[in-house]
Amino acid sequence: MSTVTALASPRAVALRATAPRRHVLLARVVSGVPLLGIGIVHVVDPTSPMRPLVEAAGFPLAAVIAPVAVAVEILAGLSLLLGLWARLGALLAIPTMLGAVYAHLVISVWPNGSDREPPLVLPIAVALAAGYVVWRGAGRWSRDNRTQPR
Repeated sequence: MSTVTALASPRAVALRATAPRRHVLLARVVSGVPLLGIGIVHVVDPTSPMRPLVEAAGFPLAAVIAPVAVAVEILAGLSLLLGLWARLGALLAIPTMLGAVYAHLVISVWPNGSDREPPLVLPIAVALAAGYVVWRGAGRWSRDNRTQPR
């Protein structure tokens, strides 16, 4: 099966299907900007590594989970902001943010400094906005809307 055929499969088309709703842009921005921003911060700022957070939360295989989580944050953020495979990006964002909520609840001393701890409402808002994108699709102003068959 060629790549073009795989991308045009009914499942792929359904995953990218969206209605021309303008308001979904707000949900994509609310979920995409924090994901992309925090993911980039974990890459470029040496004082904000992800691994100590993963270890402090007690997740197993922190050396594996930390870089994967950062990559997922960046990819999901880009996907949501561009509206390209937005439902897939949102599906990646939800478990990542649920892990962030869990970390907020179990970490008593924030490893990167308490002044660098984002508020608990941030991952909750991102997860809820991503859930809305999963439900409604990427909306009118998205690449998914422009590339779906008419």
